[in-house]
Amino acid sequence: MSSEDFFNLLRDHLAAGNPTVGYRLPGKESVHLLSQTTKNSFRIKDFSESGFVFAPFKSIENPLFIPEKESTKTFLAHFAGSDFGMNAKDGISEGDEDPRAKSNHINLVEAGAKAIKESDLKKVVLSRKEFQKVKSSAIEIFQNLLLLYPNAFVYIWNHPETGIWLGATPETLLKTERTKFSTMALAGTRKLQNFKENGWTNKEIVEQQIVTDSILFNLKALGYTGDQLKISETYTSEAGSLLHLRTDISGTIKNGTSETGAIIRALHPTPAICGLPKKEAYDFILEHEKYDREFYTGYLGPLNMTTEIKRSNRTRNQENQVYSSIRKDSSVFVNLRCMKYNEGEVAIYVGGGITKDSDTTAEWEETVNKSRTMKAAL
Repeated sequence: MSSEDFFNLLRDHLAAGNPTVGYRLPGKESVHLLSQTTKNSFRIKDFSESGFVFAPFKSIENPLFIPEKESTKTFLAHFAGSDFGMNAKDGISEGDEDPRAKSNHINLVEAGAKAIKESDLKKVVLSRKEFQKVKSSAIEIFQNLLLLYPNAFVYIWNHPETGIWLGATPETLLKTERTKFSTMALAGTRKLQNFKENGWTNKEIVEQQIVTDSILFNLKALGYTGDQLKISETYTSEAGSLLHLRTDISGTIKNGTSETGAIIRALHPTPAICGLPKKEAYDFILEHEKYDREFYTGYLGPLNMTTEIKRSNRTRNQENQVYSSIRKDSSVFVNLRCMKYNEGEVAIYVGGGITKDSDTTAEWEETVNKSRTMKAAL
């Protein structure tokens, strides 16, 4: 299928209004399209289902789901921005600062820092939403995101209950391949431009360690002991024009696909998008942010999706050949760097982790830098 045919098909599905998602996995060339054949709403029951999950920040038992068996599947082998004459660049002009938005966010950060000093709260992630006028269609923005961020999970989602959402997120919540699983602790944000090696501040290092420690604690609560988990060194990870501190964590799944839901429920929301302790941070966010995050900092991605593997002619026997040709993989991501699309306008969601060492102005600037990763695609 040509790129033009693929995006025309996506346009038709969006116009029809059936639940539809287009996405590309990090570092991959192929773009996938999954569209329901009806407008029915399906929800996750126990995470053993196969399809695409789309969950909000607020913890709910049964997030929205597009079932693989109720949908048509299409894929584009390779997306080339040149097919559409695009020449998007990673970056956007500084623009005018919104004094009211800045003042409101600084006040919010100050409230978070005060709570940390006066309570058991160690970290809280505080966010804001800003609106931007756009002339581009949702599909054009999706194409730009694909072009700009090849190493992110890029998606466009449409559902009668949610409207259209788009994003390019750098953070994996859970990835499974056969019996293996992996996740990551991602925190701390700096601009790529003019960043000096080992230029991370103590605040950023501590913030990232909080995320790592919490993930390990939650996995150990599920019965994964320290010697069953592989933990990488913390390193600098590039995501578009931004840098983050990252630690990779992996292990072997104990109970097959039934364990997928248990791990997701244990990890979400991580301290990278909520805080620590989880309940105290969650309650603070709901009380003080004064808006509904909706699906920002929720999670999304293909869940137990059928993956066909090319079989080797050197396989020992026919039984092993059949077994190795098809498997069920999951790639679930935290919904960061995202926007909600309405004709002529988008809502962009950005935030940052607050600790006792946070500087209010620096926290505002971090949200401004994050918003530019989305504005670059507009």
